[in-house]
Amino acid sequence: MKRRGIVYGFVVALGVVLLLAVPLGLRTPAQQAPPLRDLVREYEVVTMPTATAYSVYTTNIATPHQVWYRIYGGDALFRQRMRVYQENAGPRPINQLPPESELRQEVTNNDPTRWYSFPPEADVFTYYFDGDNRLNARSPWRDAFGVRVKRTRYANGNRYEVAFEDQDSLDDFNDLKLEVVFIQPA
Repeated sequence: MKRRGIVYGFVVALGVVLLLAVPLGLRTPAQQAPPLRDLVREYEVVTMPTATAYSVYTTNIATPHQVWYRIYGGDALFRQRMRVYQENAGPRPINQLPPESELRQEVTNNDPTRWYSFPPEADVFTYYFDGDNRLNARSPWRDAFGVRVKRTRYANGNRYEVAFEDQDSLDDFNDLKLEVVFIQPA
């Protein structure tokens, strides 16, 4: 009887350790909205008709930063996919994504999601948000045909509304819509 209690105690302790360790090593589902404070400025919408992804980054290694993101919708004719990469390096040239080893999340629809966040970092990092689409479940994924971004500056970071286009006619830029928040106090 005593041996069974020891075994059960070990199994429970191992389960608790696994439940705590596994989520800490992956992206963190956030429980609430990012803590932005005090609107400073809204910028003009920028349209990039040849872009297939959008990146945010920091070169400030003195102040820790944190990135939050979510899909907040889309009105698309085709199937959509969002891929999120995190790379411990400065930004790459436009339309060049990091290797698949840097992929942190993939969502294959444009249904609204809850907020996700990366753990705080204090080094040079670039975060890539890639929007893809395909005609049906059997066709290959293809890059977005363009990206539209609206940036809003707050006292402690930036909020980006990122919208992808799935047609080469660039008709509406509302097929996959993301919200990205980069928290880094000035």
